[in-house]
Amino acid sequence: MKPPVFSTLGCRLNAYETEAMKELAEQAGISDAVVVNTCAVTAEAVRKARQEIRKLRRTHPEAKLIVTGCAAQIDPESFAKMDEVDAVIGNTEKMQPQTWAALSP
Repeated sequence: MKPPVFSTLGCRLNAYETEAMKELAEQAGISDAVVVNTCAVTAEAVRKARQEIRKLRRTHPEAKLIVTGCAAQIDPESFAKMDEVDAVIGNTEKMQPQTWAALSP
């Protein structure tokens, strides 16, 4: 059972929220997962988020890949359509324990 891997893109708020999500994921017993906390402040930030998702899928092919953050909030459909992505979580949902519990095996 591997602990989840977190990748944070963007601002200090995302860094803070990632730390909170780590605790929520641990409490829910999430394992073998990769969580990408995206940014959407510029088109370049969104491009980097997609690039990071593809890279993390290659390095963690068996993990559940979860995308959250501002880019995922603004355009959840396009992230959900990515072959690499298993789940997209909105900004409000990512801070709720029940969201993480629902993702737990």
